[in-house]
Amino acid sequence: MKRKVLIHAPNLSTPGGKQTYYTAVKDHFRDEVSFFFYGAQGKKESKFATLARMVKDYRRFYRRLKTESFDLVLLNPSLNPKSFFRDSLFALACSMAGVKFVVFWRGWNWDFEKKVVSRIQPFFRRTFGRADAMISLAREFENRLREYGYQKPTYLETTVVDNFIFNFDAESSDTRPTRPEGAETVMLFLARVEKVKGVYECIDSFHHLQPKYPNTVLNIAGVGGELEAAKQYVAEKGIKNVHFLGWISGKPKARALHDADIYLFPSYHGEGMPNSLLEAMASGLSVITTDVGGIKDFFQPEKMGLYVRPADTAHLEMQMDRLLSSQDFLKKTSAYNATYAREHFTPELVSGRLGQIFRNTILGKNAEVSFNDVEVSNNGVNITAEEMETSAKRL
Repeated sequence: MKRKVLIHAPNLSTPGGKQTYYTAVKDHFRDEVSFFFYGAQGKKESKFATLARMVKDYRRFYRRLKTESFDLVLLNPSLNPKSFFRDSLFALACSMAGVKFVVFWRGWNWDFEKKVVSRIQPFFRRTFGRADAMISLAREFENRLREYGYQKPTYLETTVVDNFIFNFDAESSDTRPTRPEGAETVMLFLARVEKVKGVYECIDSFHHLQPKYPNTVLNIAGVGGELEAAKQYVAEKGIKNVHFLGWISGKPKARALHDADIYLFPSYHGEGMPNSLLEAMASGLSVITTDVGGIKDFFQPEKMGLYVRPADTAHLEMQMDRLLSSQDFLKKTSAYNATYAREHFTPELVSGRLGQIFRNTILGKNAEVSFNDVEVSNNGVNITAEEMETSAKRL
């Protein structure tokens, strides 16, 4: 019997990790899943227009809950000032409408959590704390929820890699190559272009290594508040072989991933488990990253790539140099990542685990997801219970 589930998310046609996640899994659910899209839908708004639209969003959401008989609602907040307070009212609406709901924490701002959320725990308990289950992308987020006194089921999950990344054929693609002719190694930064994502550390480290590796290229893909400043920074310093690709999705993103050799993600932001990092692994890239959020719950340094200390340009330069100077190490970690991603992060596996969480919550089960019972929408892919259990043990 199909369950009727409403997923609360930003419009899937706009940039963002949540959008990438649900675009990948939406066609693989066995439940009857529909979406409630909130927000400005990618448009610029005045403060008054934003307030009016938010009131309208809350009304539309509550009306749907009261008229469409959903078995479950899935909310997708991040623990930051904007998302926390905005989405707390959607959680309250679920409680008022008497509909079961799950909270899937996508990110975690530790400064905000310590300065604000930890001091307003009664508010937390009356809104998000009424959820029938919670999902997080990092063990440390899950532990903090327990410290708040949350006693209902919690689940540790991953993000996902869309099948078009796994199945992308660079040879037959009609997209323009992002690997310049003559480039020996291509490094890729694919994330929001912000200081806390480590973009300037990437640029500076790359610049310092250029005399030693003159045929290495740095591609920077993404948009963000520092994009124009980063472009100007590169121009003013006269740094060669740095290319800004802008926001890319679909085939252009797959092309950029498959054209690269090393993925750079030296973030010191409150990450969950970034889709782009998993996509890089699925594309066979070696990875240099920090041990933030959910990354440290699965990342295996030396096997998958290398860790770097947050906001440490000298250390990043050293780790980049190590990969660039050893083709054997680069190839070994690249091959390991491609295999690991296919065993853990396909839409079939991720949507199957999420569907089991839906089922447990609706039935009121206080249990871990059973990987022998996970419902997988095959869509041409045959996944056995034994394969699911093997993947579960490796997480």
